[in-house]
Amino acid sequence: MTRWLSAFAWLSGLALLLIAVIVLQKPRIDSDILALMPQSDTRIDSVEAHFFADNKQQVMFSITGENAEQVHDRLNNWLIDNDFPARFNMPKIDTLSQFYAPYAGRLLSEDYRDALETANTFSTFYYQQLSQIADPFVSATINLDASLSLASFLTEQMQKLQTFNLEENRLTVSYQDAKYYLLFAQIKDNAFGIEQAQQLSTSIKQQLQQLAVDFPYTKVRYSGAVFHTSANASQAKYEMTLFGTLSLLALITMIVWVFRSSVALWLASLTVVSAILGGAAVLLAVFAQVHILTLVFAVTLIGIAIDYSFHGMLDLSSGEQKGYSRGLKLALLLSLLTTSLGYASLYFSPMLLLAQVGVFVVAGLFSAWLCTLLITQQWQHQLIIAAPIISIADKLKVILLGWVKLRRYAVAGSIVLLIVCYIYSPISLNNDVRLLNASPQALIENEAFHLSLLGRDNGRIMIMFADNEQALLEQLTTFKAALQIRSPDAKLNVLSDLLPSRAMQEHNSALVKAKQNQGVFAASESMSGQPFTASTKMLTLDTLLTSPLAPFIKQQVMKGDEFAASWFMVTDVSESVLAAFASADPQLLMYNKVALLSEGLTHYSHSLLITLCCAIVLAGFLFAWRFGLTCAFKQSAVLVLTIAIILSLCSVVQGSLSIFNLLGSLLVMALSIDYLVFYQINQLSRENIIAISLSAASSMWVFGMLAMSITPAIYSFGLTIMIGLIAIFVLAPLTLAVPKSKENR
Repeated sequence: MTRWLSAFAWLSGLALLLIAVIVLQKPRIDSDILALMPQSDTRIDSVEAHFFADNKQQVMFSITGENAEQVHDRLNNWLIDNDFPARFNMPKIDTLSQFYAPYAGRLLSEDYRDALETANTFSTFYYQQLSQIADPFVSATINLDASLSLASFLTEQMQKLQTFNLEENRLTVSYQDAKYYLLFAQIKDNAFGIEQAQQLSTSIKQQLQQLAVDFPYTKVRYSGAVFHTSANASQAKYEMTLFGTLSLLALITMIVWVFRSSVALWLASLTVVSAILGGAAVLLAVFAQVHILTLVFAVTLIGIAIDYSFHGMLDLSSGEQKGYSRGLKLALLLSLLTTSLGYASLYFSPMLLLAQVGVFVVAGLFSAWLCTLLITQQWQHQLIIAAPIISIADKLKVILLGWVKLRRYAVAGSIVLLIVCYIYSPISLNNDVRLLNASPQALIENEAFHLSLLGRDNGRIMIMFADNEQALLEQLTTFKAALQIRSPDAKLNVLSDLLPSRAMQEHNSALVKAKQNQGVFAASESMSGQPFTASTKMLTLDTLLTSPLAPFIKQQVMKGDEFAASWFMVTDVSESVLAAFASADPQLLMYNKVALLSEGLTHYSHSLLITLCCAIVLAGFLFAWRFGLTCAFKQSAVLVLTIAIILSLCSVVQGSLSIFNLLGSLLVMALSIDYLVFYQINQLSRENIIAISLSAASSMWVFGMLAMSITPAIYSFGLTIMIGLIAIFVLAPLTLAVPKSKENR
């Protein structure tokens, strides 16, 4: 009765601790892939938050085929009814004209500036503009500015800005001989929680399915970050449920097969549950926001924690002493220390996923270790190994004794394998951040198609930094002029087009005054009966941010206390040309989020490699302290050989390695150290052979499940552990001393 009360009190304490943390911290589960990534330069982080945060909340629809107009209108009405406001609103021409009218003469288009060469060239240009009285900007501004400088400026800018056509209040674009109707909607800020994202995504898809039934010959494509969030969260939930269920069934089968006892099943479950509760409590105490992929990778804790239970139960089942043997206690402690030190180093990783996994595993292992020492041994008298398992263990011992004698051949064979693998597929790193994405291919294709519709499929985002607003405008003007000289076909819209710098406005004003004195404006002055003079009013950024174009301008410029910045898209220019400009100007950045994050992952892969090396060195020191230099050399060599085999075979299977192969290698190293420690302390005892074999089989099953994932990162992780467990299971016995012939009798 006492042991049941102890177990109940232990579980209750861990559960209450977890509940207390949840109540106090109010943690939330996140599924935003980019939230996992390390932060970059402070300036870049600031402009990302300012410029691109709204893009996460945008959804886009493209509609084509028969009845496209009806589908557009029904979908638009549904979005409005469900409180998803339109993202795109072109300001009215009259409103724009009224705003820019006070600055006539200070804002000149390129065509207008060229027309001021002589009175004849201006007269020709002027009457051509007047003949286009149907031009909305001419008719809207002629009473405000008879010189038509304002009409020319607004026409030029709106043609650059307006990628789409506007037909009866519907946005359209032509692409590959087909017309597409476009809809942009803004979703709510709180739509990126897992439940909210899935509800919203489901709601939209249901509406699209209904439209597909009503209008079977109309095709609607959709894209947006919320759909990726929903897809990744759904896939993660599905895989956690599937893999968790299959792993649980396998573990139950193995435990019952070995012990033929429900008590053993209860103790193994108790250890795993203790690890999960303890790990979760500390994880949520340290991180108020936990990513869902952390929970997927944290399944690794089950594979390590249950080893403590296996070794503990099998040591108790020997019946040679009351409680645990001294060797088992020492082995468990060494295993806990080495594994915890390895995973604890992940806490300092700039990558949130690694830090969270490290905290969860270390805290969970400590809980499992305490549970094994304090609770499990109270059931000693009920733990008996099934007779068939004893027979299997004896046969395995004979095989392992023979295998130890073949150590030289095994090592030589492993080295040959490494050489062949390297020749076939030299090891290289591929840390493309898209390895984290488990979105359906159709959704990825929709994103690419919409970029093509918007004319951004060959575009590059550039960000210009400056000390202040005026310096920013001047730098943008200089860059655009230099780029168009280098690449005449370049297309880009920069902030200085809509807001010329103070120097440019003064230059335009002086040009107008000089040309007025030369009589260049005779044609417009004869029409209005008044001389044309440039405005003395200066257009500033603060004023422009109150204009009808304010929503667009706010997305394009950021002005802070320490710097000003603006982003713009450049198309029809090679990446090498833009890279050359960026390398020559420290204030210019060619922004590629995927490349930046992938570069960051590569950097952290190198850090993880260093962590692996340091962990091997640390383990070597511990081995030398406990087992002597000769044994430590053998054990360290096996660790190095195991990691080398993992990386070589994964490179052959996958074509390249990623940070997730290295993360899997870290787990394999933790399990490898366990096996090496237990082999040295307990040798080829029957109980030790069963415990290590059972541990390896259960871990292979649990982590082998991950290799079935469609998420490339999780697949790489699972494949790595499968290969590593097989390798260490084969190589670990080789560290034992070759038995003398007398011992073999």
